[in-house]
Amino acid sequence: MCLTIAPQYSKENAVLSTLQPDNCPSSARLSTAFEMGSRAAAPFHGHQSQPWHVEKNRRIQNARRPLPAWYYRVASLEYTRGRDPYPEDFDEDLSELEESDDSDEKECECDGDASECECDFEDEDKESERSYDGSDADNYYELKETRKERKRELLEQRERHEEEKKARIEYAKEKEEEVNAAYESFRKARRRAKKKNKTIPLDSIAGRTFKLFSSDYAEFWNPHLLDGTKYVEFYHLDDQGGFDFSRNAGKRVGTEKRPIDGHVYFDAENGCSFGPLPLPTMARRKNVKIKGDGKYDLSFNFFANGYLKLRVPRDLLKGALVSPSTAPQIFEFVGILRDYEKERKEIAEAREKTAKNRPPSPRESYFEMNHFMGSWAQSRW
Repeated sequence: MCLTIAPQYSKENAVLSTLQPDNCPSSARLSTAFEMGSRAAAPFHGHQSQPWHVEKNRRIQNARRPLPAWYYRVASLEYTRGRDPYPEDFDEDLSELEESDDSDEKECECDGDASECECDFEDEDKESERSYDGSDADNYYELKETRKERKRELLEQRERHEEEKKARIEYAKEKEEEVNAAYESFRKARRRAKKKNKTIPLDSIAGRTFKLFSSDYAEFWNPHLLDGTKYVEFYHLDDQGGFDFSRNAGKRVGTEKRPIDGHVYFDAENGCSFGPLPLPTMARRKNVKIKGDGKYDLSFNFFANGYLKLRVPRDLLKGALVSPSTAPQIFEFVGILRDYEKERKEIAEAREKTAKNRPPSPRESYFEMNHFMGSWAQSRW
């Protein structure tokens, strides 16, 4: 018979001891192995030890958790189209851009909406191991990286647009100051002429073009559109209804009292035609009002040679504005006579300055111009 004494703790050294006679079968032997540790060396107070606390595996939680809503939307587009998504496909979920992705690492503020929350996946950026390991993990992380690149691209684009916007506004204000200074000079000259019972004559504007500038328009203009020259042009119509844009149109015999027509151009989609308009022959403070395309109220002020002011309604510019609902009801533009000769000289000077500062082209080197393997010799074949 094999007598076995249950293990007990010794008060002196708390070592577990067992009595196992030599004749006891091996199947009935008790294991005496015991790993000394802090729990074994501690005094025994007669209470049962607490079970070990096992934390839930965070990776398992993340693998089971739904991914953000943007991923399911873009992945569905990827599946239905049968191709990789375009960067623009992520724009719907990137309405608010931050300077960096550090804002994603803040405390979770998703209010329990697991479909939108991505907080538990953000620590993976600082770890070498990805936290989500579902069956579509590779596709998720690939799209997430594309989304981050698109976010950085939009942020850089926004910063570039802001810089260009400031430059446009400053340039428009400079032109407005120039025209306003001319208007103040006109008011002083008008008071002097009025005392002498005289008027201030104006040169004919037939066949002339005025470039238009407005700081308000520059502020609300849509930067995604092509930024071209904005202008208003005046011309006579011949007997067949054709346009006479020649610069000498206003100097021809018999044209002094003929009315003029015109066209206001902002871009390819926004503009209007107007006329006939009485040809202004003297400077006046009173505005000349006319309908553009039969529905837009235009107001011109011809107060000096080479300058004018134009007021147009917001509806005429609606297609060129970022947020038409918050834009002014009326936009005021200043016009400056376009000098084509001066513009050509300025362009030539700018090109000459650029050519001087430009480093020599590799195609102009001795090898490229003289060796039979150079670009000059190869371009002959």
